[in-house]
Amino acid sequence: MASQGGPPQNQPPHDPAQDQPRQPGYGTPPMPSGQQLPGDGPGFWSPQQPPPWTGQPQQQPYVQQQPPYPPQQPPHGQPPYGGQQPYGSMPYNLRPPEQRQIPAPPGTPFHQLARNARHRWWRPIIGTVTLAVGAFILTAAVVVAWSVVHRMITGDLPAASGDEIFANDLENLASTLVMLAILTPTVAFTVWAVQRRPPWSVASVLNKIRWKWLFLACLPALGYLVLSYAFGLLAAAIFPDADPVPADDGAWVGFAAFIGPALLLLCLVPFQSAAEEFVFRGWLIQAVGAYAPRSEARNAVTRAIWRALRTPWPALVVSSAVFVSAHGYTGWAMADIFLFAMTVGWLTVRTGGIEAAIALHVLNNLLAFLLPAATGQLDGWADQGGAPWTLLLTDIPSLAFFAVSVTWLARRRKVATVSQ
Repeated sequence: MASQGGPPQNQPPHDPAQDQPRQPGYGTPPMPSGQQLPGDGPGFWSPQQPPPWTGQPQQQPYVQQQPPYPPQQPPHGQPPYGGQQPYGSMPYNLRPPEQRQIPAPPGTPFHQLARNARHRWWRPIIGTVTLAVGAFILTAAVVVAWSVVHRMITGDLPAASGDEIFANDLENLASTLVMLAILTPTVAFTVWAVQRRPPWSVASVLNKIRWKWLFLACLPALGYLVLSYAFGLLAAAIFPDADPVPADDGAWVGFAAFIGPALLLLCLVPFQSAAEEFVFRGWLIQAVGAYAPRSEARNAVTRAIWRALRTPWPALVVSSAVFVSAHGYTGWAMADIFLFAMTVGWLTVRTGGIEAAIALHVLNNLLAFLLPAATGQLDGWADQGGAPWTLLLTDIPSLAFFAVSVTWLARRRKVATVSQ
């Protein structure tokens, strides 16, 4: 029995520390005016709660669930707070790292792949200058390294004569092919460093070389070569006087003299031909296509011009003209190579990559180099002049066959034509 004036029986002894009202802390919401949390004030229960010895159930106070303090660090590369907090209010050490390579938005055609989120008007211009400077430096490095190896093997310095660096024709051809092949990594580096996009987006809309599609496109390329040879024989029979300069077919040099140059050409020509496609059908088409206008014009005439500029045709014309100027052809040969460049450029945009252009370019150049090597005429590999008009006449149906075949195969194989 409790004594008079003392605490009730079975009540715990009074704790003076409980005399101070407890302040709502972290994880405890403030209570409305006039209310107290259980345990506030004297004793161990609030006036709003029944005493524990009465046996009545106690009401549990509402405690708001709060995240642990301090906040836990998210895994590297993930936004903190579940991505709910705006980027600008995040601490610097919690911000996700900036993405280095930004691909083009989904649904972008090949000729506009350079139009990513980092695109600015000056990037294609600076990239072209970077590509030219890099090609010059790497070409000079190849010449120096080749000359050093030549001196170590032969003991003599290279005997430069005119445009030829070395006295041997095959060595000159091999060094030239290597100097052209070095353009491929130069283009990939320029795309990555200047335009801030995947380096192999210059190859296809999938940001890679589609090897299966490239090898499949070799079948129409072989058909092109067969048709070109057949139409050439037919044109020579119908128009025997079309070419005023008679061709010297040469003679078979023998297997022993042919196998060495043939192996060297088989190893180097694919890289040289692919490098030219990376530059002319890859970089140049996308550099010009990056300037296609986005907004709509109010004037009907301006709107029509802008819609034409959005098509790949301006980029195809510019890249094809530069491709012709990079060679030494004249007359009908210039028209023929311009038609070649326009056809493979159109197929590049139509199929979403340069694989078909590489297939045709490689096989055509292999035939152009292997035939002189087999007939002892490799010394004229650098001669680029005119051609009879029958060359263009026979090349038109051959290129048409290649274009139709590649388009049909791409549709049949469901080749991607826009970025995914």
